[in-house]
Amino acid sequence: MRGFIKMGVMIAIVFLIFAGCSKDVTGDEKTAEQYVEDQGYKITSHKGETDKYLLDKSKLYGSTETIPYRQSWRVQTVEPDMYFGEEITVYGFTVSNHPLEKSNKAKTNVYIMLAEGKVIGGYSFPNIEGLNGSVYSLDGKTLEEVTGRTFKDWSDGWKKKYSS
Repeated sequence: MRGFIKMGVMIAIVFLIFAGCSKDVTGDEKTAEQYVEDQGYKITSHKGETDKYLLDKSKLYGSTETIPYRQSWRVQTVEPDMYFGEEITVYGFTVSNHPLEKSNKAKTNVYIMLAEGKVIGGYSFPNIEGLNGSVYSLDGKTLEEVTGRTFKDWSDGWKKKYSS
């Protein structure tokens, strides 16, 4: 009988340790998580909040610091102008069951962009260490596929619209 009690206590302690270590996902991150799942992707890990910034024109053109913002915004179906002056929060997840998995033989990182608690877009990138390049749309499409324009044509238009 004592063996059963000891075993029960040990199981309870292990359970409490694991329960205490798990992070409940709430608020905007829960909204982002639900959006990822609604797209049909299976979340294998959470990266949490990966970026937070106030969006303005200076984030979209100029120095090399603007490159990540340009890359993420160029594969959206909404114009960034709609969100000038708003705080953009980005949450990251590693997922399986994504279109990029087929060509890269690896899981995919997806990033969900929110403004005022609402999903406004997202982007993806293969989860391969050391891989360089630009991001894809949330569903794995290139800039050309999303915009219907060549990179040069898009780049010229972007420069004209967002350079000072």
